Amino acid sequence: MKILQVIIKKEQMNVTEWSGGLYVSPTVAGSRSGGLIAGAWAAMMSLGLEGYMEHTRVLMETSKRIQNGIKEISELFIIGKPHMTVIAFGSKVIDIFKVNDVMSSKGWHLNALQKPSSVHICVTLQHTPVVEDFLIDLKESVKIVKEEPGTIEGGLAPIYGAAEKMPDRGMVQDLIVAFMDSTC
Repeated sequence: MKILQVIIKKEQMNVTEWSGGLYVSPTVAGSRSGGLIAGAWAAMMSLGLEGYMEHTRVLMETSKRIQNGIKEISELFIIGKPHMTVIAFGSKVIDIFKVNDVMSSKGWHLNALQKPSSVHICVTLQHTPVVEDFLIDLKESVKIVKEEPGTIEGGLAPIYGAAEKMPDRGMVQDLIVAFMDSTC
């Protein structure tokens, strides 16, 4: 296993070899600010143990429903054995990044992964009432990509697809830093 190399430049964090995908953050703190941590603590305090356990039960049921739905789509496979609420899945027959782009156009937010090419969903309580909608859209997205593999344009598929195949990881780092610099 390669050692994860994190390059900090001007307090910016860039990671190109993480299986979680290409990661660039404008700060070393990344996506875990103190405000998010305080909000999580406050939510746990307001729910209490019983409320927390009930939410956990509902989340686990929702996660299982999504996993079972993904297993019914023959073109997809689940990575590993998800025991909680993060479900990663990929495909050996279609471009999963294009599926992700179609899902994005339908309003779903999945996170692209690499090594292997895949995406993941972090199941939250907001997914519970829309599980069937998610699975219908996922089946339809897979069908669209399978029937028209070359016609999906835009989105992140070109970036992730190219970055996954680039042997020069320095070029990948330059690409994600340029992207971050152009959006901040």
